Amino acid sequence: MKKFIVLLLVITFSPGFSREITPTSSDLSVSYTMIYKNHLTSKSTQTANTTLIVKNQESLFTFEGMMNFNQIQKERALTMADLLTNKVPVHFLIKSKGDQVEHFETIGSDSYSFKEKVNHSWKLIDRDTLIHGFVCKKATLNYGGREWNAWYAPEIPISVGPYKFHGLPGLIMAINDREHVFSFIANEVKKGHFVFDSKIEDYFIKDGGKPFESINKDDFYKIRKKFSEMTINEKIKYSNRDEAAIPEIIVQGQQQNSPRLNTNANKKNYIERIE
Repeated sequence: MKKFIVLLLVITFSPGFSREITPTSSDLSVSYTMIYKNHLTSKSTQTANTTLIVKNQESLFTFEGMMNFNQIQKERALTMADLLTNKVPVHFLIKSKGDQVEHFETIGSDSYSFKEKVNHSWKLIDRDTLIHGFVCKKATLNYGGREWNAWYAPEIPISVGPYKFHGLPGLIMAINDREHVFSFIANEVKKGHFVFDSKIEDYFIKDGGKPFESINKDDFYKIRKKFSEMTINEKIKYSNRDEAAIPEIIVQGQQQNSPRLNTNANKKNYIERIE
């Protein structure tokens, strides 16, 4: 079958904020804007819309585009137009329950998952600020090779946040690393009835129903590092190594120019800076 390799993304940002929450609400949907520098050499930032769903002490975090994939694939297969409309920086999804985290991510045409226990050692700081009408308190953390500053809302007594950040006495409303390579800012908080789709594959670009391969965390990061250092041509060959068909590729330069397929890849930034 055809494989789609997405190598550059441009996401839009909606700055409005919606506050729909009561203290007794247990199920939440939180929209965060992720502001990030795509590569180590990037001077400018890009934005992507992400979604956190909290239900029955469990949470799911991924990109808005992948939430759209899930809805579309309940009815039909994805089209090229769907992929272009719902581009995301990285195809990953995080499921958490307490300190138990399961990480799903695709590397090229391969799908991997690993489980880990994440215990954060937050330092609570005696500082307050107001974010979208919520009084928020500050906390700091060393995690994934980065130093993080977070602002959480005790008014919303749910100890979760974007990505794998959790464990504070309130919803994380904003968090950024000290170098401002990655920042997450809440722009919508809603209460209601939300459902996790148990078919995780539907959040991703399907590859003929190929299941996720469960591996350990260290092996996953070794594979991702190797892939990220490949040229575009090498990534195409690697992703298509098990098939004779030529893959269909979505490739754009940052200025919409044609890429150089044999140029060494720019080193990509990841939330967890693991060498």
